[in-house]
Amino acid sequence: MKNTCKDILIIGAGCLGLNAATFSALAKDYPLVITAEAKENKAYLRITGLIYEWNNSSEEITRKIDDFLAEGIQDVHVYLNGPGGDVFQAAEIENQIQRFPGSKTGEAGALLASAYTKIAISLDSCKQAENGQFMYHKPSGRLSGNEDAIASGLKLLQNMSTQYKEAYSAKTGIAVEVIESNWATGDVWLSAKEAVAQKFLSGTTQKNAPITKETKALFQACGAPTLPKITNHKKPLKTMDQKILALSLGLPEDASEELIKATIKANKDAATEVAGLKAEKAAKETADTTAKVDTLINGAIADKKVNATQGESLKTWAKTDFAGCETYIKGLSALGKLSAAIVPSAVGAVKAFADMTEAEQQTMSQDDPDGFKAAYLALLEEKK
Repeated sequence: MKNTCKDILIIGAGCLGLNAATFSALAKDYPLVITAEAKENKAYLRITGLIYEWNNSSEEITRKIDDFLAEGIQDVHVYLNGPGGDVFQAAEIENQIQRFPGSKTGEAGALLASAYTKIAISLDSCKQAENGQFMYHKPSGRLSGNEDAIASGLKLLQNMSTQYKEAYSAKTGIAVEVIESNWATGDVWLSAKEAVAQKFLSGTTQKNAPITKETKALFQACGAPTLPKITNHKKPLKTMDQKILALSLGLPEDASEELIKATIKANKDAATEVAGLKAEKAAKETADTTAKVDTLINGAIADKKVNATQGESLKTWAKTDFAGCETYIKGLSALGKLSAAIVPSAVGAVKAFADMTEAEQQTMSQDDPDGFKAAYLALLEEKK
């Protein structure tokens, strides 16, 4: 893929000597996947694969970051794992991360190479998996065109090399001349612990990253001098299953397994968020109903339309039929003698308890035991 300077392709990690077609093929096998989500007032970005065709994700990620910032989110945590890629696109991704005004922390997986290292050192801190490898090298590129285009492209490449070595020097305290000397002979590979010792990274995560067959192949494509041993032997999705799953998720049928898994995770997170919102809404509705019922019954008690015992009985009614209970209470007069209190029956009839026949009281005790109990206790209270 060509950049803003149409006659130069500047690429990164492990891609020395690759032509544009091979670079594009590598991008298809290890596509750039970027996801963004917010949890507990903090943004989380996940960036994996070859940094290439950023324009496919740029609009969505930029919009999400706009939303995060509008919500007042200031801090961001970034997960990085990949071989590098197009340095201009990596710079755009770095610029998006730098928009967060708060703390910018990072965590890296098994491979942190070339343009990915530039993103990592731009963070306030970044830790890598215990078994991870860190690789930096001098930016490389392929030039084409007439002599003016070649000269312009060469100047751009020189500027990029200067920018990288100065950034590495500022982060680590290693002299620019030493950085230049280190990468003069090719890729500089460091273990995660060595990268920490040289201050490229702030620490290790104290745990190993899983090494799959695909991870090992990516190290090999990057020209790593030492290939990691496979630790995760999980079988990849079958081609047919992968196509069906991709289409069911609304993705192209040739979507990578990593993109499919990222989409599944995003959908799962969205479902969890919806479930949480529903539970929150239900809890609020319950609290609002309880508050409304308490206000109604407490008001009736304060107006001396019912006593406390009757009020507890009426609460049950109000929770299932608020309008009916409210209408009933509005029709009550202030209590005189307790035995003259009007009580509701299960069928909605109203009659002073003391005026009920024994048969009516028996019926009430069966149809409305709570109301019967309240009225009966009130009558006993009066007779004391």
